[in-house]
Amino acid sequence: MIKTEQELIFSEHAIIRMQQRGITREAISFIFKNGIKKITHQDHRYIFNTKKQMKKNRELLFDRTFIKFQKQIENTALIVNNGILVTAYIIERRIWR
Repeated sequence: MIKTEQELIFSEHAIIRMQQRGITREAISFIFKNGIKKITHQDHRYIFNTKKQMKKNRELLFDRTFIKFQKQIENTALIVNNGILVTAYIIERRIWR
């Protein structure tokens, strides 16, 4: 397991899935730090919703990391359990609440 400055720990499974799906650590960290958190069972799901951020914190949309990895950030969901990134996946359909 690898620890980042945001106290998010990447599990071995998450690292493998990130590599398979082409998701960068920068995009993961940005979503974890700035995304919307929802509780799903015992885990927390983080997504970055651009429309909601336009109303809430428009400055995030001008962040260098967001501009560089915008497509990844908008299309990725994280599953986190107790500060450990369990997996990251590409959102293909609408996520139900």
